[in-house]
Amino acid sequence: MTNFMGDQRPEKARVLSFELVPFFPTRSKGQCFLTDHRYVERIVEAIAPATEETLLEIGAGEGQLTLPMLDRGARIVAVEADKRLAEKLLARAASDERLDVLQQDALKVDFLDVMASRKLERTRVYGNLPYSIAAPILFKLISAATAFKSLTLMFQKEVAERLVASPSIPAYSFLSVVAQQAAQIRVLFSIPPEAFRPRPRVVSSLVAFELRHDRAPDYGNETTFRALVKGLLAHRRKTIRNNIKHLHPTGVSPERMREALEQLGIDPSRRAETLSVQEFAELGRICASPA
Repeated sequence: MTNFMGDQRPEKARVLSFELVPFFPTRSKGQCFLTDHRYVERIVEAIAPATEETLLEIGAGEGQLTLPMLDRGARIVAVEADKRLAEKLLARAASDERLDVLQQDALKVDFLDVMASRKLERTRVYGNLPYSIAAPILFKLISAATAFKSLTLMFQKEVAERLVASPSIPAYSFLSVVAQQAAQIRVLFSIPPEAFRPRPRVVSSLVAFELRHDRAPDYGNETTFRALVKGLLAHRRKTIRNNIKHLHPTGVSPERMREALEQLGIDPSRRAETLSVQEFAELGRICASPA
């Protein structure tokens, strides 16, 4: 269920200014930096880091969120793909041992290894994600959910609406099901384009994920569950019966799916878009179990 909170816009943007060597972000790389300090403050307040708490930041950029978090007493493991930005961030915090910068593509990071090597458990994650790869990064974080407590991430507003979408509405999708199976999700507030440099073409939203862990619906295994959801929603307005044929390339047996539907009492003439997250999880659990 959609939960939008505090969707307010300041009358006029006040921009953060950094007195260092200029860096010119590239929109094609998804480099849109949050420069309105009032939104920075709102994000920091939403996360509310505790003194000496270690957090993981994805896409640290120029440190627009990193430095205020350090000012609040947090320790930061910051992931940044751009070598120039990583070096610039290290230069800014050269005297602060609380900052640990990983110059690496977030899509290639082994998050479980990163957390284990630092003896970190149930760490909170935050970040302004590059919008072109935001969903793949989210899926990767969900895959490593045992290492994390919560995620507070920025997305395009349209993507945020899909994340909290309910069954049977147009925004309900593969993203909705996978994310909601793993976490309780809230959209905290929106951020206008003028709060960024360069200015994006879309409104952004800050989204909070409270990971379910042991409270998550049992879906069997990740590979089967995601393949099943993707296959059944390939043509979301068609019936489940018609979409079963799309399961062939996913590795999910259509025969096993028919058995699961019968076992759960789900009418195959229903449209796949009407299935709840719980129903998708139960189908995944049965399809992943031995016949």
